[in-house]
Amino acid sequence: MNRSGGMPNATKMNLPIPSLLSDGDPYPVMLSCSEASATMVICCDHAGNSVPKNLHMLGIDQSSLENHIGLDIGVFSTSHWLAHALNAPLIGQAYSRLVIDCNRRPDTPQSIPVISDGVPISGNEALEQSGRTERKNEIFQPYHQKLANLLQQCGERTGHTPSLLSMHSFTRSFNGDTRPWDLGIIYGDTSEIGDRVFHSLRGCNELNIGYNVPYQIDFDNDYTLPVHAVNTERPYVEIEVCQDIISTCKGQRRLARILAPVFAQVLAEMRTT
Repeated sequence: MNRSGGMPNATKMNLPIPSLLSDGDPYPVMLSCSEASATMVICCDHAGNSVPKNLHMLGIDQSSLENHIGLDIGVFSTSHWLAHALNAPLIGQAYSRLVIDCNRRPDTPQSIPVISDGVPISGNEALEQSGRTERKNEIFQPYHQKLANLLQQCGERTGHTPSLLSMHSFTRSFNGDTRPWDLGIIYGDTSEIGDRVFHSLRGCNELNIGYNVPYQIDFDNDYTLPVHAVNTERPYVEIEVCQDIISTCKGQRRLARILAPVFAQVLAEMRTT
């Protein structure tokens, strides 16, 4: 296994060397439990913080990449524990959202930001269309194509339409305001699984649960849930986790232990309705 979660890089796959990714760069897709039997796929659009060597760190330092602007801190490890508890396929993006944000439509300004939380991203300034296309073709598209394939294969394997769980993390404070929630359950009015998960978790005394906080789905700019779930009428829910409760392995495993029985029960109920 390599640091991309078991997927070989392009050279080892005997594919042509792409113009952006080079030998030694991780493959964009990180996978776990890909043949699992649960009727749900878990995805982490902002799992990793790698930067292709050809982009020279985007002109920022490593500490910025390890901050929240570079990735969703703690979320991939938490999702890994949850995926194993549920026996559910898990997919994550290896590259930083500062290279290209896999939860933003590629034609939007948020897709490749020139500034993030006040930090200038000089490697994204004055980026030509050819550079944007490289990032889309070599990082964004392989991730979303694999996610689509996982959902299709999961449905064929289980005989049920699989739900999509999108996992993210957020900071406790933003622009001087404290966010009191530990978890935000994000979904629209028509999400049955979202409603079931929210009402199940509301009774959890260990966590402060909020609905559609600190974010809501942006149907004009977001990509993953609108494209893979809403447009196809697939059951879905997004969970936003405050990163301070999953900053350690102990916290990650604790949250997975809380979420696993909730999702197991909800998925079982949905299979019988």
